[in-house]
Amino acid sequence: MSATLIVKDLAAGHGDRLLFSDLDLVVAPGDVIGLVGVNGAGKSTLLRTLAGLTPVELGSLSLNPPTATVGHLPQEQERRPGETVRDFLARRTGVADAQAALDAATEALTAGEAGADDAYAEALERWLTLGGADLDERAEQVAAELGLTVDLDHPMTGLSGGQAPGPDLPRCCSAGTTSSCSTSPPTTWTWPGWTGWSGSSRGCAPARCWSVTTGSS
Repeated sequence: MSATLIVKDLAAGHGDRLLFSDLDLVVAPGDVIGLVGVNGAGKSTLLRTLAGLTPVELGSLSLNPPTATVGHLPQEQERRPGETVRDFLARRTGVADAQAALDAATEALTAGEAGADDAYAEALERWLTLGGADLDERAEQVAAELGLTVDLDHPMTGLSGGQAPGPDLPRCCSAGTTSSCSTSPPTTWTWPGWTGWSGSSRGCAPARCWSVTTGSS
């Protein structure tokens, strides 16, 4: 499945300061767009808005199809104690929460609770849409293609600063539906066969992914 992101008349500010306004943008499958600006120009705000992490202040943002997911690749990853790379991928793709919701819906269905049928069907569809059924297999495949040789059961806190951003790439590119990767490099990563962001589009099939990258002018 492919997806397109459509932005119309988007605007955002910080306090009394206007960062950008009247922004129209269409990002289609396979597109790679560079976003260049000085520090404080609103690049990160825009990317977080595109990824749904920051509410739209003014204007509109839509995905076609609406069920597509938008992945955000931050400069620094949140590494939780005791969390493996595999667990990190499940959390960051939304599969972990979807699995918990599906488990709860299954219990409610088994108990015969009112409305449990619809809740279970909705939870199952969400879990499948996010790729819960084969996340492990796809994550391993994408990680291998990207040259990320770390074991998926390796603790996230055990990765070096150069390795830490790596697991977010298979997370972006192995989401169940089209995963539109909104990213905030540039940085240099220390993975075999993988240097910097310049070759990142190799990790996403052009028919399925697009990316927006940032840099300073």
